[in-house]
Amino acid sequence: MNHFNLITSLVLIGLTVLCFWLPYKNDNKRIGVITGIILSLIIAWTILAELEFLVIFIWPFILVFQIIFLTYWTFRIINKPKTGKYLSSFLTLCFILLCMSPWISDWTFSKNDARELFAKHNIELKEDFKILKNESGGFMDYYHIFEIELSNKDYNRLKDEITKDKNYVGNLDYDWYSKRPDLRKLDTLNYENKYNYIRDYSENGKMEDGTFHFVFELSKSENKLKYIGSNE
Repeated sequence: MNHFNLITSLVLIGLTVLCFWLPYKNDNKRIGVITGIILSLIIAWTILAELEFLVIFIWPFILVFQIIFLTYWTFRIINKPKTGKYLSSFLTLCFILLCMSPWISDWTFSKNDARELFAKHNIELKEDFKILKNESGGFMDYYHIFEIELSNKDYNRLKDEITKDKNYVGNLDYDWYSKRPDLRKLDTLNYENKYNYIRDYSENGKMEDGTFHFVFELSKSENKLKYIGSNE
């Protein structure tokens, strides 16, 4: 266990003691005992399992629960139960919204957002289009993927931009590993396979969401363009 995990575990254990003590002191012994036992078992399990993903994923939830729990019981002990109830409810709502923020950003993704994102990659959409899907997230690696349906003119123009680019290397369906050029030696890699016309490149800097590797897949069978941004 590294120093950060050691310190964090001690903090969680200390807060667990408080989660037991405050209800117990307020004549709610059963709640204090049950809460203390459950939190202690979860923390002990994550430590003994020695799996980093358990620590990263579970400990923040434990910490948030402890803060909300202690907020409620602290105000209850000082005879302000309504304040504790409202404040703990507010903190709970904030935490739920924080957890749902990736989905909220996906749901609110608009055509203007797509146009701005494409503009950063020097791709201009001159006509209207339809957003077919949009999703982002990832546990260790982050991805932002969305797909749009283009007009015929935009589709043909993007196809020409890929196939007539100076870095267009043709069809890489066969013998991929020996034919694929080193991206580090090219500004952009343009090629095609059986299903798509593809533009692939990495930037030195990162986007606001941390992505720096980008792939654009223009379908050969439909007027669809797929955007894939990742941090790997």
